[in-house]
Amino acid sequence: STDHDEKAIVVVRQMRTISILSFVLENIGGKMVGNPILASTLQHLLPAVTSKNAVIREHGVICLSKFCLLSEEDKIMDEFKPLLMQIAGSVEERVEVRAQAMLALCDLTLLHKDMLQLSDEGGNNESTTFKELLLEMLGHPKQGIAVIAAEVAAKLLLAGCLHDPTIIAWLLVIYFDAALTEVEDDDDVDGSEVKKVGSPVRLQQLLSIFFPTYSMSSLDANDAIMAAVGPLLTIVNGKLEGKKQAKALNQWPIAKMVEYICYNVDLADKKKKEESANETDQAEVDDVSQVKEEGEGDNQAEATAEDDDTVVEASSTLLASIDIAEFLSEEGASAPTYYNRALAKMLGSASIDVDAEDTALLSRLKSQVAEAEFSTDDGPTVNQIKKLLTLLADVADFEEDERSYSSEDTSGEPEEEEQEEQEDELDEKSVATDKEDLSGDESFTTATFEENIEKENVRLSMGSMKSARLSMGSMKSAIEHESEVEETPSKRVSLGAVN
Repeated sequence: STDHDEKAIVVVRQMRTISILSFVLENIGGKMVGNPILASTLQHLLPAVTSKNAVIREHGVICLSKFCLLSEEDKIMDEFKPLLMQIAGSVEERVEVRAQAMLALCDLTLLHKDMLQLSDEGGNNESTTFKELLLEMLGHPKQGIAVIAAEVAAKLLLAGCLHDPTIIAWLLVIYFDAALTEVEDDDDVDGSEVKKVGSPVRLQQLLSIFFPTYSMSSLDANDAIMAAVGPLLTIVNGKLEGKKQAKALNQWPIAKMVEYICYNVDLADKKKKEESANETDQAEVDDVSQVKEEGEGDNQAEATAEDDDTVVEASSTLLASIDIAEFLSEEGASAPTYYNRALAKMLGSASIDVDAEDTALLSRLKSQVAEAEFSTDDGPTVNQIKKLLTLLADVADFEEDERSYSSEDTSGEPEEEEQEEQEDELDEKSVATDKEDLSGDESFTTATFEENIEKENVRLSMGSMKSARLSMGSMKSAIEHESEVEETPSKRVSLGAVN
């Protein structure tokens, strides 16, 4: 009993110490960063983080996260980040302690972008980045860890630290997971449950605001949400592994997920168009006022309007259909039949305006849908796919365009070869006339010199051939001049006398 009382006293002292340090760290300003007094408090934090008592470890990690916010970046990367990564990724650690470590890493990432990278300095060789750890925890079977990871991921995405379609796909899976949404319908849930970090109710409310807000935050964010369709199909396929009944789709309604993605993307595009229209109207007003003053600018405004009209933006339905068709053609063989039918039904009911969409994307969709049709033998799946193929019947096949392009290239090659042969014949004739002008050994030497040039430079250009002939002509004139001088020495004397 005495030992037990002593252990209880130690626990109480540590809790008091951590509570006091936590209060002090919350009320210290940024000017204390790097202060020796602040550094001395670390000797009380590390024993709490490594304590055998789970409650002390949890509060120790919370206090350590506050201490890191007031520490220098180099010290965080070398000392504290590896420790927090180890705690968050520890399988043996309790969920509450791992959750606090994840929240601490999230706060530090918002301040220091290098937290997402591997830190190899100081001998702390990390094998996993914070992003990889986050992806691993999003797919964790324990609900508490997945909920905390989802809340952390939403913060980092909305802050612009990440734009990862796979992480967004995991957030969609968690948001539509029926096992989590059932908690909202529970009558025993009180208002305090919403305020607790790691609560499924709190997460559902956060994600319901996150997706529309994130899609409207930037163009990169909107593109990342649209690109999440492909990873989403793969993740749900993994969730359905081993489940033979179609009722499994009730927990992960893939059709609603894809529809929700398209809804948010279209909503962001609509807002973007409205903003651009307002900017265009304002620009036109400014141009009109400028024209009245300077008498110029109408042509520039018309050219800008024409450029805007030529831009074709792909619809969310078309992009989602391409991802679905690509999944069916590549991974449909490993997916359950009811899952393939659900995806094929989405393709068959897709509303795509062939006249308004980009022709290259339509050709790509047609080729993917054709491959999806050949990759399955299921009758209902094929029937739904054929509906989309009928809609795309008048779209040029992407492979046919490539073949026509290659045939045009090959048809042009003989003309170029004939032209090169004609130029070579002209060169040979010109060289032959040059050889006839030369006599005896001189002509033989010149011809041998030119043949050597042709042998050594197989891809000799026309310009270099002409320069070679000019150099040979100059050699000929020099030789003739030397022979004339030898035959008439008196002329050379008379010229010297004149000079």
